[in-house]
Amino acid sequence: MFQNTAWFSRTICLLILVSALLSGGCATSRYRSSEPLDHMSVLLLPFKNLTSTPEAGKTISALFVSSITVNHAMYLASASPGTSKDIAKMAESGTLPNSVLESLAREHIDAVLFGNVTEYEYRSGLSTEPVVGFTWKMLSTKSGRTLWTGAVSKVDSCFWVCHDTLAEFGKELVDEEVEKRMAED
Repeated sequence: MFQNTAWFSRTICLLILVSALLSGGCATSRYRSSEPLDHMSVLLLPFKNLTSTPEAGKTISALFVSSITVNHAMYLASASPGTSKDIAKMAESGTLPNSVLESLAREHIDAVLFGNVTEYEYRSGLSTEPVVGFTWKMLSTKSGRTLWTGAVSKVDSCFWVCHDTLAEFGKELVDEEVEKRMAED
């Protein structure tokens, strides 16, 4: 009797662990006191590429632009040409100085969105699977508070044959996060 109970307990624990691992990989958070993002004017900076795949940062940035545009989630804004490069360099630290945020607020930009691409490659195992990972943060130019932050790191779950390319899989992940965030507002 005790052997069956121990086996049953171990099996249940293993099933819970496996289901947690399969459903995990994505996290998004929004601060409760943040302003709604709907109809905000947002400056989207190029994501920093921390991978060995060329252009991964630009690709994820472009996917965010596409998803925000298609979902009519926010208005994309642009800053003066020299300012964008300087801001992107400063954003690498994970935050922006208040003086920069105030300057952007004067240009009628409500928020700044930036991030890092941590994974963007094909992994080989039983099959070749796309792996995409990125983090992002959106700061209010008026208050300096974080409005939206998140991290995604996922392997495309193709069992025998994988049909998604890196770009298709990345687009799927970005769209999910933007749609999830807009549903919260």
